[in-house]
Amino acid sequence: MKFIYSFREINYGSVVIESDYPPSGAEVISAIMSGNAYYKDTEYEDIKLDNTERTKSKTERHYER
Repeated sequence: MKFIYSFREINYGSVVIESDYPPSGAEVISAIMSGNAYYKDTEYEDIKLDNTERTKSKTERHYER
């Protein structure tokens, strides 16, 4: 069976940006998304089961030609 879960991930970390002016929120997000962030902790919240699917067992069938 397949169990499909959803969750919310919360990361705690920091990012260093060198700039002549205070970066905007969009610039900070861009720096994080481009891989410049250091993550020191991650938590997962709101974990809930969304769906369950029965997986079909694969049966081998030999077809005649």
